[in-house]
Amino acid sequence: MTVRPERVPAEEVRQRMLDAGRELALESGAALTVEHLRLEEVIQRARVPRSSVYRLWPYKDEYIDDLLCYLAGPGSWFTDRVVFDPETFAVIDRVLTDNKQMLATTAGRRALLCEVVRLATARNYEALSESQGWRLHAALIATLGSTRSGVSRERIAASLEEAHTRSRNSMVGMFGYLAGVIGLRMRDPARTAEHMMLVGGLLVQSLALRNVQVQVAVDVPVPDAVHVNNMLNMPVPGPGLDGQQAQWSLAAFAYLAIVDAFAELDPDFVPPDDASALLGLPQPRASAWGGPVPSRGRTGPPRPGRARRRRTRACACAAGPRRAGPR
Repeated sequence: MTVRPERVPAEEVRQRMLDAGRELALESGAALTVEHLRLEEVIQRARVPRSSVYRLWPYKDEYIDDLLCYLAGPGSWFTDRVVFDPETFAVIDRVLTDNKQMLATTAGRRALLCEVVRLATARNYEALSESQGWRLHAALIATLGSTRSGVSRERIAASLEEAHTRSRNSMVGMFGYLAGVIGLRMRDPARTAEHMMLVGGLLVQSLALRNVQVQVAVDVPVPDAVHVNNMLNMPVPGPGLDGQQAQWSLAAFAYLAIVDAFAELDPDFVPPDDASALLGLPQPRASAWGGPVPSRGRTGPPRPGRARRRRTRACACAAGPRRAGPR
């Protein structure tokens, strides 16, 4: 008697196919190659029945649309990141916990702020520069206007924007926590922490993207690239935690200038008697910093109606179902 193969649920087939496509896209190293993926290669990587795949996506273009949406949204570099690179939490927590006695003075609070910015920004710049996932995300943004059109472009753009909103909201929450520990306030209520995190995030991302490009040119080698590489990655002197000069990355030094332009130490701040009670990086629950409080759930616009939920979860698209067309 012939044993029939175990049936794989449609949602599992969909998820395996999207994950397999993401793996192949990351291995290729460029979003431009996504549209040239061979569907048969993805099916083999996903280890799912071919017939189930073609029931979900009768045409390859439909799969590519959903894959690009997935890469821009649930499968993006920003997904499930509370803020920046996860190691950033450990960096900030270590600085504040090991030096909590410095919260007692204004000079000490300033030194702690500088040290947090110095170490956390350098860590994120390095993580972005090394991440294939983030490069793929950046390539999706750069090629959005030329690779797809119409409803497909709108769906991918909506997923990209939701991913960035999730990241920015978590950064705002992180600043709210840091402000409560160190005693920071915004210089002008009209310039919110959300403004600051938007421009700060773009600064670090743009410098990391430049670093990715210049590392390739340095290997050629191109003389000008060597000079730019030195500017990007050679340390520059800046304030240190112990009153002495410390080695700063260019990204961190520039990020500190943004923080100083938007925020300042509150002269009336009084640290609690037990400063350790504020430490440990809890999820901030206040939204006084100009943006919504981050959560581990979904951010962005409300979910669509019941009839659209299944497709929306799979594609992470807020723009609704694709326009109907001939089969």
